[in-house]
Amino acid sequence: MCRDLPKGRRMSENRRTFTRKSRVPLNRAERERLIAELATLKSGEETATFDLPHVEENKDDAAPEDTISPRPDRVDQTDLTPGHIPTAIDDTVDNPSDIKPASDDGEAELTASASPAPAPTPEQTWASLGTIPIDPAHLERNLIITAGRHDPAHGAFDVLRTRLIETLYEKDWKRVAITSPTRDCGKTFTSVNLAISLSRYETNHTVLMDMDMRNPSVAKVLGAADPTSMGDFLQGQISAAQHFRRLGRNALNIGSNLAIGLNDRVEPFASELLQDPLADAAFARMMEELDPDVVLYDLPGAGV
Repeated sequence: MCRDLPKGRRMSENRRTFTRKSRVPLNRAERERLIAELATLKSGEETATFDLPHVEENKDDAAPEDTISPRPDRVDQTDLTPGHIPTAIDDTVDNPSDIKPASDDGEAELTASASPAPAPTPEQTWASLGTIPIDPAHLERNLIITAGRHDPAHGAFDVLRTRLIETLYEKDWKRVAITSPTRDCGKTFTSVNLAISLSRYETNHTVLMDMDMRNPSVAKVLGAADPTSMGDFLQGQISAAQHFRRLGRNALNIGSNLAIGLNDRVEPFASELLQDPLADAAFARMMEELDPDVVLYDLPGAGV
């Protein structure tokens, strides 16, 4: 009878017949179980679990255990409880000691401390000092006879230099104060000539400081332009590298191992300034940064 039906109707009829015949009827108990499970899923009271068919693992496809290694720069996640410090840290942390224990809110604190830059060595400080151009004619006009050494009297300063070095080494001293009974007695003349004579000792480093803050004159004698303030240096406002200068290249054989602390102004309270603890710290800092063998202080006259 199906042969006489149209082709489309015959296929539809066969599909319905096949579905009815292949459907497996459910018994009453199984039907009630399925209805109960669907009701449970709909209410959200529990999560449905489905039993997946067991698939046997192909051991040939698995990678060997020794070929799998965790990245060393990853934090171990096995214990992330508050207050726990990981045993492995990321590569961006330079010092594991910078990791602090967790705070009360459970968040670990990490502080990155940058290492301070190393302090320059005395050789580096000397190399960074500014220079004072040398004018032989200016030095000669100001009676700096040890510069050109045309005047035979310069030999007296060479003798004084030798005896001074011997005495300082014997006593293990470094500081020499030069003063005079009154003003304009030649203390700056002696200080500058002796300093230039000492500069020709290549193994010694000499420092000359203009400490006559009532009548500063070392810069004028040397012809130095734009000197800095000795008061600013003693108060710690400028460093030794900014304050001290060396004599520039010259044809007079004046050594480059002479550093001069100039002064450009009169200090109205010079005594109080020298008694300030900041001045003591500035002197100590100069000795550390320049490490001189001899320090000459051009002091004011004793009767001033």
